[in-house]
Amino acid sequence: MRRIFSPGITLLLISAFSLPIFAQIAGPIQRRPFSGDTLGKNAVMCLIAKNMEVHGHRGIDGYPNNTVASFKAAYDAGADTAELDLMITGDDQIVTAHDPIPNIKAERCSLHGKSLEKAALRNMSSTEVAQIRCGERHFSEARTEPIPLLRDVFDAFKDSKVAGKPTRLNIEIKYFKDQVQYFPPEDQYLDLIIKEIRQSGWSQDRFFVQSFNHQTLKNLKAKAPDIEVVPLIWDARGALDAATNLGSRLVTTGWPQLTPEVVFGLHQKGIRVVAWTPNTVEELKWVIASGADGVITDRADLFMKIRDELCE
Repeated sequence: MRRIFSPGITLLLISAFSLPIFAQIAGPIQRRPFSGDTLGKNAVMCLIAKNMEVHGHRGIDGYPNNTVASFKAAYDAGADTAELDLMITGDDQIVTAHDPIPNIKAERCSLHGKSLEKAALRNMSSTEVAQIRCGERHFSEARTEPIPLLRDVFDAFKDSKVAGKPTRLNIEIKYFKDQVQYFPPEDQYLDLIIKEIRQSGWSQDRFFVQSFNHQTLKNLKAKAPDIEVVPLIWDARGALDAATNLGSRLVTTGWPQLTPEVVFGLHQKGIRVVAWTPNTVEELKWVIASGADGVITDRADLFMKIRDELCE
C-alpha cells in the first residue's frame, strides 16, 4: 500500500481543480449531472486517477460475487486489488462469500439444482460447499461459479500481476454479535484466518484485512502485529477517529461524504483513504475529484474508461 501525494500537493490539487467540481455537485448528486466541461484539460484529474488504487469489489460486475472468475475478470480489467469477504464452513474451512446464507440479496446459489434459501455455510462441510454453484439472479444457469476456499484464491493469483506489479487482496472479515451462530468463537476464527494467511506465501505488502468490526481488528492485530488491519466505515467524516483508534495508516470509507477537505485532513495526518463503493460515472468522478488514494468498485472497467478519457 502506498501513499500517493503529500498533504501540500494534495491541497494544491484540490484547491486548483477539485473544489470547483464539488461546488457544482456538492448537493444531492441527482440534481446536476456531472459535466466533463468543468474539468478543463483534465490534467490534474488524470494524474490523480492514474495514481489511485483500484479494488475490484467482490471481483467485478457481470460475474458471480467472490469467485475466482470474478477476481480474475477484475484484474483483467485493470484492478490492482481484489476485494473479498470471508465466511466459514462447518469443518472450519474459510471460503470467500459475502453472506453466511449463500442465497440472499442478489445472489442465487444451488446445490445439485436444489434451493439454498435457508442453508447456512456454517452448517455445511467444505465438501458440500465445493459443490454449490452461485450466480446472479439475471444470469443464465450457464453463468455460475463455485464458492472458492480462501487458499484457492491465494493459490490462483500467487504469481499474477497487473501493469507489471503483483496483484493484491483486500480481505474483509465479518464477525458480529448477532451472527455468532455462523462462526466459531472469535479467537478460533482469527487463528484460522492468520493460519491461512501465513501458509499462503504472500508477502505482507500484497494484502490487508478490513472490517466494520474494529474490535475484531484490534484482536487480530494483537495476535499478528505484522498483518495490516484497516477500519471499514460508512461516514468519511469519522475516518480520522477510526484510523487513529486502530493505529491504521489507511481507512476504507463510504464515498458520499468524501470531500477534498476530508481527504486533505487525513493526508495531513499521514492517513490514506480508499472509498467504497462508487459505481457510476458521476460517483467515480466524485471520488477522483476528492483526491482519494483509491476506490473500491464493482466497475473497475468503468473506472479505467474514465481514467483513459481524462488522460486523452
